[in-house]
Amino acid sequence: MNKWKKILIVSIAVISMIVNIGFSVFYVFQYSSRVVRRVMSDMGGYDHDFDEPNIIDDGYEEETAEEDFLRIDREMQAVADYLYTEGMLAGVEAADGIDTAYTPMMDAKGWPYAVVYREKMVFDGGVNGYKVQKVTYEYMKDYGEQDEFVYEEEYCDESGNPVMDTQILGFFLVDKDTMEVTDENTVEWH
Repeated sequence: MNKWKKILIVSIAVISMIVNIGFSVFYVFQYSSRVVRRVMSDMGGYDHDFDEPNIIDDGYEEETAEEDFLRIDREMQAVADYLYTEGMLAGVEAADGIDTAYTPMMDAKGWPYAVVYREKMVFDGGVNGYKVQKVTYEYMKDYGEQDEFVYEEEYCDESGNPVMDTQILGFFLVDKDTMEVTDENTVEWH
């Protein structure tokens, strides 16, 4: 009986891993295709008919998931531009060990974020790693015509494992239409 229990547990674990890997590959593919579409669109070489809007009976056009993602990506870029010109990263130059390139990414749950600063570091005990600052879309709150983004700093070893607690550096609101960025002047979750 114990042999069958072990086989069953191992089988369930293997199936679970396969399903998780499948979802991860799906999200990476989905994000990559969105980035390619955005770049092609920005270059004028892509037709915008890739996603039809949902029409509700009252005639209101609902934003598609694709349009929603592209809007959030433009808003993250607006926050990054704000940080580079008026915020904490103003005057910071790319140098040896410091990368200030805007790099959009997606977390394991499929939510977008963007790395805006990355610096090589050596932590206590001689652990090599990085200080990474990123802008993350705060999807848990509805601010109507604005979206909120969290500006945070993470400390990881070279494998991406956390070395210290994440620090909140700020919160920003972005107007969905004008892309105007407002610093909320707080580092506290609210």
